[in-house]
Amino acid sequence: MESISVLKDASSSALYGSRASNGVIIITTKKGKAGRSQVNISTDQGFYSRGIAEYDRVNDRQFMEAMWQGYRNSLLTNNSASYPTVQSANNEATKSLVSNYLKLNIYDKADDKLFDSNGKLVSDAQIKSGYADDLDWFKEVDRVGHRQNYNIDGTTATDKAKVFYSTGYLDEKGYIKNSGLKRFTGRLNAELQAKDWFKYGFNLAGSHQISNQISGSTDDASSFVNPYNYARSIAPIYPIHLHNADGSYALDEAGKIQYDNGESTRLQYVGRHTIWENELNKDQTVRNTVNGRGFLEFKFLKDFTLTLNGDLNLRNSERRTYNNAIIGDGAGQGRAARNIYRYKNYTVQQLLTWNKDFGLHHLDLLAGHENYSDNWSYLYGYKTDEIFEGQTDMVNFTKITSLYDYQEDYRVESFLSRARYNYAGKYFAEASFRRDGSSRFSPDNRWGNFWSLGGSWSVSKEDFFKDMLNTVNDLKVRASYGEVGNDESASKYSYLSLYELSQNANAGAVFKNQNPSPDLIWETSSSFSAAVEARLFKRANLSFEYFNKQSQNLIFDFNLPLSAGATSSSSAVSTVTRNIGSMSNRGFELTFDVDVLKGDGWRWNVGANATWLTNKILSLPEENRANGIVTGNFKWVEGGSRYDFWLFKYAGVDQMTGRSLYLADTERFNVNGSAPGKAEIPTAELVEINGKYYVTNASSYGLRGWSGSVIPKMNGSFNTSFEYKNFSFSALFTYAIGGKVYDSSYASLMAMSGTPSALHTDIMKSWNGIPDGMTASSADRLDVNGIPSINFSQSSMNNYATSDRFLTDGSYLVIKNIAVGYSLPKKLISKIDLSSVRVVAGIENLSTMTKRKGMNPQQQWNGTSTNAWVTPRTISFGVKIGL
Repeated sequence: MESISVLKDASSSALYGSRASNGVIIITTKKGKAGRSQVNISTDQGFYSRGIAEYDRVNDRQFMEAMWQGYRNSLLTNNSASYPTVQSANNEATKSLVSNYLKLNIYDKADDKLFDSNGKLVSDAQIKSGYADDLDWFKEVDRVGHRQNYNIDGTTATDKAKVFYSTGYLDEKGYIKNSGLKRFTGRLNAELQAKDWFKYGFNLAGSHQISNQISGSTDDASSFVNPYNYARSIAPIYPIHLHNADGSYALDEAGKIQYDNGESTRLQYVGRHTIWENELNKDQTVRNTVNGRGFLEFKFLKDFTLTLNGDLNLRNSERRTYNNAIIGDGAGQGRAARNIYRYKNYTVQQLLTWNKDFGLHHLDLLAGHENYSDNWSYLYGYKTDEIFEGQTDMVNFTKITSLYDYQEDYRVESFLSRARYNYAGKYFAEASFRRDGSSRFSPDNRWGNFWSLGGSWSVSKEDFFKDMLNTVNDLKVRASYGEVGNDESASKYSYLSLYELSQNANAGAVFKNQNPSPDLIWETSSSFSAAVEARLFKRANLSFEYFNKQSQNLIFDFNLPLSAGATSSSSAVSTVTRNIGSMSNRGFELTFDVDVLKGDGWRWNVGANATWLTNKILSLPEENRANGIVTGNFKWVEGGSRYDFWLFKYAGVDQMTGRSLYLADTERFNVNGSAPGKAEIPTAELVEINGKYYVTNASSYGLRGWSGSVIPKMNGSFNTSFEYKNFSFSALFTYAIGGKVYDSSYASLMAMSGTPSALHTDIMKSWNGIPDGMTASSADRLDVNGIPSINFSQSSMNNYATSDRFLTDGSYLVIKNIAVGYSLPKKLISKIDLSSVRVVAGIENLSTMTKRKGMNPQQQWNGTSTNAWVTPRTISFGVKIGL
């Protein structure tokens, strides 16, 4: 009987924890022989929390001293006439730092008595008792999440029929408060052998899911309502609740403590409060799915089989969002939105197969036809101005801001064929061909042809290999080449001019949002692989594979001159979808495992795998070959990688001024005759040190250059498992060596401005004055490892520009999974009439080790670490019971 999992759900967020059933209670019953039946009852219990350590941020005292220094330095930089001496700037910083910038003083000293003459917080300054326990925002936004999963499934089978059924209930509370998921599932499979020549069956599954979401994906990592971003970024002196002057909690009329909206207590995040907002706001999605599949199978003329398959998948999803009228985005009005999706897709398939043995020869042929249809509809409604506080139904809002809907259709027709051959179980060959037509392309370019070839040789089955079988127990070589098509990067109507309907003063309005691309064709991926697989000494397995996957006719949006007509109502851009290039991913993969120890009742196995990958852009459009394509932090050029960083080059810190310096672009700008006839870099932005030129404004005058690649030099995993009689232990580790990550979270923690925010402890190593003996002509004037001055005003002068300064080694090691299990002795459990009892426990994502604490190299493929959710650490446990 085929094993069917009801726990898989591609929509499940990592926020809710792992789906792995490490901790379960299973009760199994079996009955009969003529009519076999089996019933399982299981529960899965798990607990999880954040699985990556936090950045080392400054504490309250360090923060106060850093802000004082930044304010004092800005006074000296911008107001030298008013503050001609360091002492006068010191006095002003002490006097007005709180009133001008911090707003709130949580210490038991007066505003002008907080610092000594050197800007250090006086030693006897203490946080007022009322504030002491109200500064940990993480404590108030996250929690230990809990997963409960209950399932009942069963099978029954006779010679003529097989039936499988299951039902389940999942309840997960996320490790961020107010997040969670509840899901009900059911499935019924049946297969009946009506005649020797006729079999049929069906599969019916359904689910009902309710999820409560909190912002925090990589797409909205900087959102105010993302509690992970807010708690990490808010300055360490700002409390969660509102307090009186003496530090005690300020109570409302009902005697309850109140949240602090920051209007009179801080410059940072004024009118925002992630905890308060997430308590009042709603972001809930209700999803219902029904999936049905049926098949008919006919056998005829001895060697032929005709199979008719059909499936229908329905899904309705409604996302209900509400922004309260008290704090945050909906303040003053309240607003609600609905995003309603309806999906319907079906596949109809006809397959004819022929299987025949001719002595030692075996031949298997297939021919088929397939139709795929997809219909997607969308309804969006948005209203504002609530009548009653906290009521989220749309009827509670009086003003329609937006209301529209539309639908899209997509069709694919395919003709399929395949031939497989093997001789004596030693030589294997396979070939396939398919022709696909997609409605995404124009009728003239709708069809694509794709094929594959593959073969393998079981060398160890040859007669000449017999003498080696004691050493090399099994040896196989294989190779394959294949091509597949991809149309998902194209819009569903890519070959047409599309116009968006809107309104202007209640009159109809139309504007173009897509230029036609009638010449667009299928994106094709061709893959070649060759491998050797072997088993050695009856205890080791080894596989070595070379792979090369090339993508041709890559589909991307291409920028046109605005004279072609803008395709956006909000940006001055004109784009068209084109096939613009080709790219390859090639490399090697090595996999092995070995039984280090093996004996009667025990076994210790160790294994590992490693991949070496190279990404290369093979071709670009003619107009981009000379200069490449700059996109974000990357540049695409022929011969380079899609993931090569192209960043401004950070040179270091000028020891005479404390400012960040970047390499000057002496090709775009004329510096001392480097590019005659071109614009000059303003003198105020140009610095010459030992005959080399640098700039302080990177974005305008800095030099961009290659800065490494996202792709690690090697990545993979290693594992170990140990079994001794009734006891088992296993562990899995994943790793990457090399590769770069742009740590945007660290960059933001290293930026200082007049608006208070959390800071990284590294900022305490910032430049703080000209070193003794340093002059403008000193050979070591440029500190290549330096951290620029903390200075409110210089932050606008590119002290913290996006550059290779914030690139970090992306190597990591993750303790991915540890599991232990113990089966109680059968003599013991037989006394209570049980067939088996096994105790299990496990932990996933126990620890992530990186170059910098808090950085998450696994967060995105684009090599950027942001303030988004991190992988949960999951602890599971349970008991498996067999009756």
